[in-house]
Amino acid sequence: MTLNRRSFLFRVPAVPLAAALLGGCVEMPLAPLRIGINAWVGYDPLVLARDQGGVDAQVLRIIDMFSNTDSLRALRNGLLDGAALTLDEALRLADGGLPVVIIAMINQSEGADAVLARPDVLQASDLRGRVIGLEKTALGAVVLEQLLQEGSLRPNEVSTLHVEAAQHADMMRAGRVDAVITFEPMASQLEQVGMRRIFDSRQMPGEIIDVLVVRRGIAPQRLLPLLQAWERGRQALEHDPAAAVALLAIGTDLSETDYLQTLKGLKLLPLDISLQELRQDEHGHSPLAAHGRLMERTLQRLQLLSRPVDWKTLIDDRALRLWQAGAATKGQP
Repeated sequence: MTLNRRSFLFRVPAVPLAAALLGGCVEMPLAPLRIGINAWVGYDPLVLARDQGGVDAQVLRIIDMFSNTDSLRALRNGLLDGAALTLDEALRLADGGLPVVIIAMINQSEGADAVLARPDVLQASDLRGRVIGLEKTALGAVVLEQLLQEGSLRPNEVSTLHVEAAQHADMMRAGRVDAVITFEPMASQLEQVGMRRIFDSRQMPGEIIDVLVVRRGIAPQRLLPLLQAWERGRQALEHDPAAAVALLAIGTDLSETDYLQTLKGLKLLPLDISLQELRQDEHGHSPLAAHGRLMERTLQRLQLLSRPVDWKTLIDDRALRLWQAGAATKGQP
């Protein structure tokens, strides 16, 4: 897979020497907010906003990562301030002790996460005795469990191999695995070379959700450029999909027509809908927490969470409310 629109580099600007030498009366500028994303169509509104010049690099850096695994690692190591992640990854990150909050729900998968198999694998049950490639993330484990249930398979009846997302197509073409748990655009790439879709997120309605996660303590005002970038990119994709896809399809090995087809497998959420999902009542309850508890129970059953999720603390809608107030006043995204 060619990812030539991606840089995979951390470029944090140096503070000018003159400012560094000045005395304490000069307020040092804040470093840009560093947000990691991987090559997943559900995050591409942020790519679109950045590549169309809609992001001020002095306040926000949208940084391309090789995989969600790398985003999680960089967050834990302090190299990122936040990331776009699946909800299950956010839950495990918080469970591991990293002080993070969910500030927005950005998309919901409706077929864009899928299991692609070799042509002789007609259904999930045909994977008995075969090798399944997947990223060893919480989402990989959740989809694997659903896949095995679909095929009436026990875990010891298949073998699994950790394969990071960007390597899925190469591993399948090389015959190293018989199936991969993957997502768009890799899923469509594999279908184009004759691999068979045997399972996807339409069979897991409401379970695969992507969110924006940041370290706790970042002021809501600093998060506004990130939310504005999401909404700007989402609106550009909605209002002029042909122009947006002409840019986004570059480097995905998909034609513009095929890229548009992949978008049908997910729902990109406007920020006002995201705010409805995150808004908490006087008891700390929110719609996101309500349907996120299904994922929480799944992760607990898989022994991937060590404690109940503190949804009231994990969800922070202050930046979204600030965005809403500004949008109502200025009429801007």
